Amino acid sequence: MIGTLYREELHATMRGQFAWLGAGVVLLALGGVAAAATQDTWVDGYGIIAYFLVPLAFIPLAAGVVASPRANRFVESLFTAPVERGHWFAAKILVVLTLAAAYYVALLPMLAVYLHHVAMPLLLRKFLVWTPGILIASVAIGTLVGVLFIGRSIAAPAATGMGVLLAYAALVPLQELMVARGNGATRIGRLALLSPAVLLKNALGFTLVAGTIPTATALTWTSVAIVVGGALVLAAWTFLRLQGVETWEATRRQGWALAAGIAALSVVPVAFADHDYDVAAPRVNTAPAIPALFARGNGSFALTDAGAPMPVRCCGTILNRDATPIATDRDTQQDLLILLPVDTSRALTQFSLRLDGQSGLSVVADARALFSGIPPLEAHDYDNDVGPVAPDGRHLRNGWIARVPVTLHPAGPWDIGGNRYPLTIAATYAAAGDAMPRTLTARTAVNAQVASGLYEMAAAGSLLPLCCFGAALVRWRRTR
Repeated sequence: MIGTLYREELHATMRGQFAWLGAGVVLLALGGVAAAATQDTWVDGYGIIAYFLVPLAFIPLAAGVVASPRANRFVESLFTAPVERGHWFAAKILVVLTLAAAYYVALLPMLAVYLHHVAMPLLLRKFLVWTPGILIASVAIGTLVGVLFIGRSIAAPAATGMGVLLAYAALVPLQELMVARGNGATRIGRLALLSPAVLLKNALGFTLVAGTIPTATALTWTSVAIVVGGALVLAAWTFLRLQGVETWEATRRQGWALAAGIAALSVVPVAFADHDYDVAAPRVNTAPAIPALFARGNGSFALTDAGAPMPVRCCGTILNRDATPIATDRDTQQDLLILLPVDTSRALTQFSLRLDGQSGLSVVADARALFSGIPPLEAHDYDNDVGPVAPDGRHLRNGWIARVPVTLHPAGPWDIGGNRYPLTIAATYAAAGDAMPRTLTARTAVNAQVASGLYEMAAAGSLLPLCCFGAALVRWRRTR
């Protein structure tokens, strides 16, 4: 009986006038986010949205699905038809879980593109387990929210579900902030354990920003089971025993028991879940550490296309920050510009360059440019107080820029975008009148990405939306 009811309810759900169209729009937006996220660290940008925020949206979705039979008066037939209400309720929950499973499957094409180019990092591996847990918890809590409202509109349960979603979502960054500041075990820090997403994150042993995780996880897993199982039990008890066709039929004692049960779902995680953050969190990926990552100025090196002028915003720690990232696993020709603190009135007499790429970056300078000992030089006029600093402490107004063609080959990317490869540069030079050579040294980085990642991710993200739009068109032609 449950199987038959499940099939009928699932068919009824997808027979909605805009069901396939809505699913296509949601999946298309998700695919667009996946494609756009290739321009930087994909797991951080796309992962937070697809594997965390969207699964929480099943709270208002489940609330609306469960509450809709009362709004359209379909629930009246359950009290007159030869159908067990418990069987129908179980089938309804299975339908929402099926939608959640379909969403999880919809993430696989983009995941396949990512794994085709990059080995799976720890954070993504945790996300793949975190997301099903959030989906199940969202369905359970959304179901409880849906059965608590008896009325002719789904606005109240949907709005309540949205409020719960926002609260749960906001508690995740709050918990990360409190743990990062060493306040995870305080009252406010423990309040963040209200969110099932926080509980699951702690239980799985990973963080998004903070550097520590809980020492133990047994009580956290127990709290997760109590919250999810308790929400489903309370929802079933409320629907089957406390409500009639259009009104509540609970006694005063049952009403207080329901209120106590809902309160327990909030109190148990806060009071009993593990909250001693004393273990160092594992590294979420293999990305190397880049010092002064967001520094933009006061440098002496920059990268440009061959023959291109000096960048307008020069020169930061990431040499090509404001340019298109170079492609991984292939050679890229660039010009390395060295802003020498030498006035154009003085001739350069000595020059040598050492390039040390790290974490898979190979950098080779053009031997022809350094064959004569002095690379091609360009005179440049600087604005006040922005030029290189001369040995006497003043900013140059007119100085030499050395242009050295280089070949860069970044290999072994750790993400589909936003790969910052460390590069140490040491330029030794001497000008007329110098008693001894001077050296410019900098620890910089080069931004790289998988060149075809944007197009492949866009193609993968459009497969399922096109199928949904096709199904919507077929349904429209049949029912017009």
